[in-house]
Amino acid sequence: MKALFKPIANIFKLKGVDNSPKDADSDALSDQEQQNPIRQMADNEIAKRYCDTFTAVESVQSKLDKLIETKEHIAEDRFASLNEQYKTFIDKHKSGLKRLLDEIDRRIESFIEEKKDAAEKFTEIKKQVQQEAKLLEAGVISKEDYVEKVKSFKPEEREHKERYKSFQDRISLLKSAKNNIYAPISEPSSISDKEGGEVASNSALSQENVAQPVSSVPHVYSDRDVDINIGCGTTLSVKIDGIAIPITASFVGAARYQYLIISHPAPYTTVKPKLFVGNMIYMESLFDGKLFSFSSPIIENLTKPIRAVVLDYPKEVTIKVIRESTKARCRLTATLSFKGLVKDAIISDITPNSCRMEVIYQPTEKSYIAKSDDNVTVSSTFIGDTESHTFVGVIKSVKKKQFTALYGIQFNEISEASKKVISNYISTLEP
Repeated sequence: MKALFKPIANIFKLKGVDNSPKDADSDALSDQEQQNPIRQMADNEIAKRYCDTFTAVESVQSKLDKLIETKEHIAEDRFASLNEQYKTFIDKHKSGLKRLLDEIDRRIESFIEEKKDAAEKFTEIKKQVQQEAKLLEAGVISKEDYVEKVKSFKPEEREHKERYKSFQDRISLLKSAKNNIYAPISEPSSISDKEGGEVASNSALSQENVAQPVSSVPHVYSDRDVDINIGCGTTLSVKIDGIAIPITASFVGAARYQYLIISHPAPYTTVKPKLFVGNMIYMESLFDGKLFSFSSPIIENLTKPIRAVVLDYPKEVTIKVIRESTKARCRLTATLSFKGLVKDAIISDITPNSCRMEVIYQPTEKSYIAKSDDNVTVSSTFIGDTESHTFVGVIKSVKKKQFTALYGIQFNEISEASKKVISNYISTLEP
């Protein structure tokens, strides 16, 4: 019950947002703010503002619910004061949340169109390169003419490829924010969108989100150095422009410098209309401790004698060596089970073998706060994976502040499949 008498300012401190009560009010949009200032926010800023405000409103709503539950034990004037304080806070910031969410949805829709445009232009250039290759093969043009012509395509090809990746990063940032996960991208580049807003540069998430580098420095291999050295049957994470749901396929094999083959992506019914000749497929795969990232246009979609997609051999591949021992900072929702009590929690950093978790207890749950060497069960769902994963672990460290516990947990029962899911998730957070 004592927690109900804390001032609202502590709600922000509870979630790691360093704001005084006055700053908190300015951090969450007020009813008097106009739409234009929201439009002018950078993508990182609007994502953080939404996550901070959503977390604060949810926390105050939780306190209000508990206040109502304990109404009969509180003096009438004190109940009325707290009730008014919490309701005022919630009413003030819910309208701001709605405006932020509307702007996030607007940007996502706009960025999807921009990404589609970049992909179409990139594909068109690839078709022109293939056309020149056929002319060379037929003996219509010389090798020198071919090299010179293809070379002239490179700057534009690179530009559209970077535009695609940039908009993909921005879409991922804003979609994560809608799930109350703030995963900032690096500072904006010189590319600007049609609304006049800023575009994040062509990189993955910034180092603010990772305690240490999650992998070695990524190495990009081009042309004759490209070697897609992935085992047959390895799972591929697939992205196809215009499809937002997770897509997977299996690596079948490759003839170096000629083509590679993958199984029909799943869900096939949804993906089938996109499997036309020339359309780009973007793929990532974790194999033998390395993250392979590459893209390639479709040559043929086969249904007989086997069901498979044949793609042009990639002209470029990025390979990163994943180091599983590093910790990646995150804000993942999870649950912690201990002594029969299941508590909502936040995973603040994670490796394939451990995590750090924040759990808030009620005064009546004091006996459920775990101690070092206690066994606990952690469950969470990771971005890009629809299944919930459960790990049995042991408490290695405990930090307590009143009824908030920060646990360091080492997993001692975790499947290789779950480790792979965590590694793939970590790879999405790295710079």
